[in-house]
Amino acid sequence: MRKDDHVPADVEALLLDRDSQIRASRDESACGEGAWASGAEAVEGYLRQVVADLNRVRGLVVEHAEFGHYGSGYASFVDVLLTRRDGSARRVDPDGYTTVEGLSVALCRLAPIACILSPGERSHHPDGHGCHSMPWLDAVADMPIPGWEEGCEQISQVLDRHRITLVGPRLLSRPTLPHLKIDTNLGDGPHYSIFDVWFHWMD
Repeated sequence: MRKDDHVPADVEALLLDRDSQIRASRDESACGEGAWASGAEAVEGYLRQVVADLNRVRGLVVEHAEFGHYGSGYASFVDVLLTRRDGSARRVDPDGYTTVEGLSVALCRLAPIACILSPGERSHHPDGHGCHSMPWLDAVADMPIPGWEEGCEQISQVLDRHRITLVGPRLLSRPTLPHLKIDTNLGDGPHYSIFDVWFHWMD
């Protein structure tokens, strides 16, 4: 059974709610519970706790957590890349680049939800150059991901402890409100999806 089939009814209702979508499109919190009821600073602190917990799981380690909005603009999520703790998904190429394969988890800043992306890579060079994948709707994956089953289960357990719901492509691919405009570099407007509402970045 796909993980997305088990999204609680109240979470699905929140993501599809008209007023919630409008608030999220304006980069405003759409949840009145927990850290999300206490402002952006409280949410940021809470998500740092979540990332710290993810870094403690047995089989994975946090390679990078992007709290800085990719250097400019605003991201409605924190992009967290986790890789295998044993180093088997890390390689150093002859040109000096270190490339790491892993799973990205996007932790939403606007509501207690997250999505997990198909395995991707992040590379960096001692001179400061590097590249990484960005969260796109097409990359959102169902759980578990083949080859990463144990890691997916560990990620899911951490999110459950922090009452963050993992949402998959079935729900995130649904269309948003008609005529709702979302400032994002990650979407394919003018026809936006629920993913664009909750997981957007504008440089």
